[in-house]
Amino acid sequence: MISRFRFNLTFAILASLASLLLLTWLLLSIISFKTAEKDLLAAKSAHASSLLKIIISTLPAKVSADSLSSLSAALSAEKDFAGFLLIDKKGETLFRLSDGLAVDAQLLETLRHPASKSRFTPQGIQLLSYAPIMQGDTVTGAIRLKLSLGSEYELLARSRTLFLGYFILDFILLLGLGAFILRRIIVSPLERLLTATERVIEGDYSHPVHIPASREIAGLAESFNLMQDTLRERRDQVEAHLLSLEAANRALQEARLETIRSEKMASVGLLAAGMAHEIGAPLAAIIGYSGILSEELSGDAEKSDYLRRITEDAGRIDRLVRDLLNYAKPVKPEIERIDVKEFFDDLYAMLERQGVFKKLDASLSLDDDLPTLYLDRHQLMQVLMNLVMNARDAMPDGGSLSISASAVDIDCLLIQVEDSGEGILTENIDRIFEPFFTTKEPGRGTGLGLAIAARLVENFGGRIDVESEPGRGTTFRVRLPGVVEGDIS
Repeated sequence: MISRFRFNLTFAILASLASLLLLTWLLLSIISFKTAEKDLLAAKSAHASSLLKIIISTLPAKVSADSLSSLSAALSAEKDFAGFLLIDKKGETLFRLSDGLAVDAQLLETLRHPASKSRFTPQGIQLLSYAPIMQGDTVTGAIRLKLSLGSEYELLARSRTLFLGYFILDFILLLGLGAFILRRIIVSPLERLLTATERVIEGDYSHPVHIPASREIAGLAESFNLMQDTLRERRDQVEAHLLSLEAANRALQEARLETIRSEKMASVGLLAAGMAHEIGAPLAAIIGYSGILSEELSGDAEKSDYLRRITEDAGRIDRLVRDLLNYAKPVKPEIERIDVKEFFDDLYAMLERQGVFKKLDASLSLDDDLPTLYLDRHQLMQVLMNLVMNARDAMPDGGSLSISASAVDIDCLLIQVEDSGEGILTENIDRIFEPFFTTKEPGRGTGLGLAIAARLVENFGGRIDVESEPGRGTTFRVRLPGVVEGDIS
């Protein structure tokens, strides 16, 4: 950023030029006017000496008022005449014309040492010229002629005014032409370079500068363009290095996450193996005894229904154990055609029978023309069961639960499970799908439900994400690939 208190280049150069012009004019005017004044005063002195010679040559031998009348008329007609004084050899005044000055020492000195001299009055406005009157070698008197210098000073004043006018006109023309030339060959190219520099500061290296100026300015522009190209290449190299580093960092992060995930999978595998061993035996007994009782109570419809439900739930427990094992070591799913509307009706009825919706305002919304799914039915039910149970646990005092399914397009199904519960803290959003991560109280959750759901959805080729606001509820969205029936071989 350029300081606002600095003068621009045009002003600085023109101010310097103006100062030089003023100094030059001042020196020239002093020399010129002093020379002109000296010449004018010298010419005036010569004129006075000539007048004195003429006056002396016309003086009669015997001076009288009558003999000087013509001289008086001639002197009065002289343009710059200011006074005339004639004295005899004793210093007595013989004739005076318009001269109010007394006999001065210079006039008396002229009697003693006859020689023509001139001097100026102390005010410098009049010229006093002295000359002796000679008869042979004898001094018979002296003359003092006084001439005014007003016309000379008027001439000098007019010359000074004219000189000043010429100087002002020349000064304006020089400054105007100088400003134009400076603007064209120096200031404008530098401003273009400054604008380009500001763009470089902002990170824009795509504006080369071409200036048809002097060799130095053009060389500066070429150097600037070379610098800009170099900076652009360096920036591209830095960006390429950054992208490479970011890619390497992402790879390291993925490797780290995969390592952590593998370690957790190993832990889950050990846990699942232990659970399968501990639960398998009593679960097999429950299934076996329920099978025996179902044969013995086949005539009792109500008890047979109870036994059927026991068998189904025991089978679901068996599948959950198997799914936990599959999470640690996935197995090939049993893909079947799933009618989405029928599937959600069965799911909703089962959840309602099990009392999951107790204290909840639950609703199921299904769009028409839903795409057909070809997935593992039990795994999909496990995903939705985990989401619904998680939503129910977030509303211990009741709330609203909405399950919906809609077609994003012909080959994509969107399932949403939305609750009005406590919500998820922002810092926990990115961790809710991690194995063993739970915000529930000890003993109420293992932290595997959402992790299993995310793993199963990933195996389906789909995607699961969550949107939550603390105190406002949570929405899980599951996108599953729908398949047109003709695409299944």
